[in-house]
Amino acid sequence: MGQDSYYIGKKDGTPGIGVSLSNKAEVYKEANEFCTKKGLEVSVVRETVMSSLPGRLGSTEVHFKCVPPGGSGQGTGKAAGGAKE
Repeated sequence: MGQDSYYIGKKDGTPGIGVSLSNKAEVYKEANEFCTKKGLEVSVVRETVMSSLPGRLGSTEVHFKCVPPGGSGQGTGKAAGGAKE
């Protein structure tokens, strides 16, 4: 994404209605693994979660930075239900 920020997004193929917590967990796991390999930790810049509906797959997107351990922590912005900031 530039300026040391990164993006991971995944569509969820699980049938049903609502937010797939397992899909969301996978996205955060990948972000954490990516930063850990650099000796850093995840700092979320923005999270966008779209719930699945009949005929539409749900998704989770995370824009993040890798920061030194004990850095700025998690969560500076969230968007739910498909609304993007």
